[in-house]
Amino acid sequence: MTENQLRLITGCRVTDSSGCHRYDFWNEQFLFDGSSHTGWGSQSRNASQPEHLDIDLGGVHAPLRIRLQRRPVPVIKTGFPVSIRVVAHPEEGGEKTVLVAENIDVEAGEWFEADLEPVATRRIRVVTGGVAIRPSGKYFTQIMQMQFLEA
Repeated sequence: MTENQLRLITGCRVTDSSGCHRYDFWNEQFLFDGSSHTGWGSQSRNASQPEHLDIDLGGVHAPLRIRLQRRPVPVIKTGFPVSIRVVAHPEEGGEKTVLVAENIDVEAGEWFEADLEPVATRRIRVVTGGVAIRPSGKYFTQIMQMQFLEA
């Protein structure tokens, strides 16, 4: 299915995350605001660790694609995850891994896109990993926008 045959799932919101809540411009709800100037950031850490976002899709959907935008600052090479795992929580219970992506390499401001195994769900967990150390000696994840698309 081509990109123009897919439609954006609107009404998505983050219900829980391992994110940083100290700054107005790094709030997880900004992932779905359509702006590349605000986004989500994890806490600053001394060691790299998996980060997570629990997302309510606003209704039952069967997402076919996920898109994540990297921060549009070329001089900052750190912060965007090199691995992503997406887990759907079907309405009938349980969980289903619908994507495992590794060795992700995205240029500043560009989008990572991957197809998802379609599962009817309202709830999704996105787990990120593998961010590089920043010049400050800390690790943290940054994602500017997130999108889910369906048929």
